Amino acid sequence: MTTINSSKIFYDGVFADVTVTVAANTTLDEGLILGRNKDDELVGFTTDNNVAATESTAAFTTEPIYILAETLKNTTSSKATFKARVFDGGVVNQDKIIFLKAADKANVKVLDQLHLNGYTLVPVQELTE
Repeated sequence: MTTINSSKIFYDGVFADVTVTVAANTTLDEGLILGRNKDDELVGFTTDNNVAATESTAAFTTEPIYILAETLKNTTSSKATFKARVFDGGVVNQDKIIFLKAADKANVKVLDQLHLNGYTLVPVQELTE
């Protein structure tokens, strides 16, 4: 039996062009969830970007905003910004989206935020022959 995985990531929705910040010597793959960091840069989403309030800084809580629709590769030794195509809402294959932090994929609050931001996550079965 052979498993054929020809499923897409994006099924129906809207795309946009935005500026994404990529860390030094890093590749961001198509399907990666994106969100803001405390410096207002659009980066790979992770709940680790949340910052607790201190005496001198306000609290910051990130949320998933976009899904990267192309692969971005930064081969330089410093962070860089790229104009990139992103998925801005619609129907997406839940098994093909990527989170920087594995635990975020099962975090119901993160999944609720994706839903509130206009994403419908659907399971897609692979074919076998």
